[in-house]
Amino acid sequence: MQVVVLEPSTNTHRLESETVQVTDLGHGILKVKTAKGGGIVTHGEHGTLLTESENVIKYVQQELNPITQKMQPAFD
Repeated sequence: MQVVVLEPSTNTHRLESETVQVTDLGHGILKVKTAKGGGIVTHGEHGTLLTESENVIKYVQQELNPITQKMQPAFD
C-alpha cells in the first residue's frame, strides 16, 4: 500500500491505495489517480472515507483575506 499526504496540517489528510499517482496542478489543486476500486482517506477530525472512483480532484478552498486583499487557503 502507498500512503500520500494530501494536505499537511495539524490533522493531516492521508490517502492510502495500492497505487497512487499525484499531479500538482497548482493553487492547492491535486489530480489523484488511485488503484482500481479507489483509496482510503483518513483525517484526524473526521471519519474515514473511501473514494469510489480511481480519479479524484482534491482542492483547498480559497478565500479573500480582508486585510491583505489577497486570496489564501481557507482553514477549518
